[in-house]
Amino acid sequence: MIELTLVCGFLGAGKTTWLDHHLRGSSERLDLLIVNDFAEEGIDHLTLRDAGGTGARVEAIVGGCVCCSKLEELRAALSGAVDRSHRDGVAGRTRAVVETSGLAEPHNVVRLLSEDPVLRTNVMLHDLVVVLDGVGGRRTLRHRAAARAQVGLADRVVIARADLVDAAELAELAGIVRVLTDSATITVADHGIETPIEAVAPTDPQPFDDAADDLPIRSLTTSLRQGTSWAEYAVWLDAVCRAHPDGLLRSKGLVPTSDGPLLVQSMGADVALPVAADATAGSSMVFILSGIDPDDLARSLTTFVPSAVATDTSVPGRSAD
Repeated sequence: MIELTLVCGFLGAGKTTWLDHHLRGSSERLDLLIVNDFAEEGIDHLTLRDAGGTGARVEAIVGGCVCCSKLEELRAALSGAVDRSHRDGVAGRTRAVVETSGLAEPHNVVRLLSEDPVLRTNVMLHDLVVVLDGVGGRRTLRHRAAARAQVGLADRVVIARADLVDAAELAELAGIVRVLTDSATITVADHGIETPIEAVAPTDPQPFDDAADDLPIRSLTTSLRQGTSWAEYAVWLDAVCRAHPDGLLRSKGLVPTSDGPLLVQSMGADVALPVAADATAGSSMVFILSGIDPDDLARSLTTFVPSAVATDTSVPGRSAD
């Protein structure tokens, strides 16, 4: 039997960072890690490829969400794991983790596990974990019905980046989570260490507002030119994030600077510190947008980061799954 942990969380919640800490700190062997990335060229599986320990099989499903457009690829990956287990005569349980994209609807994955005759008898959903950003989680839950739906299905809600938020704010965020689910365990994560948190009732009697959900979520994927100036790109990205924290929901990908490729991510108004990446990782950058025209963002990038003039811009205006 394959015991499956499904890890969800809205765009920029910190799923990959939390999962990296969680897997490295776990004494349990991981047999299969499936990483889903909305971008055409996946990034997160590169971060997690060593996290599962020796022997863990890491598979990337890219270019859409496993809850809909890539559901058949998820079915094939899990069915393949079942076949390998039977072929190798594995006794007892094996452990698998699926990290979904930030836009995934986990109930579709749960339905797949219950309706597929092979998966139903060989894969058990052990845990549905939803990661929530401690810094921007209140705004996310207020404006994004999809994020609330994820929390409502969770067995466990992990509030990430807890070190950046004071205790009172964390307790109130936990209270908002408790409005959405009365059964999930709620913890806060600080650099991989999780502790339970006592929820406090939110001061706002109406903490939810779906106005932002009226805006379509679209994406822009582009390949940056080799030798892109990090100084130019960093200043531009910081300016866009600060000016449009609810418009540029998420960006992540590779910036191929003259000093080597950098893995760069942003979440709302925050830009994460860049991390040196493998030289073979590629140069794809994906932007997830709400209410911003992808063509406008592409023109802005071309204007203010001339060293990164895109050599191939794909799926402008594509609606997110």
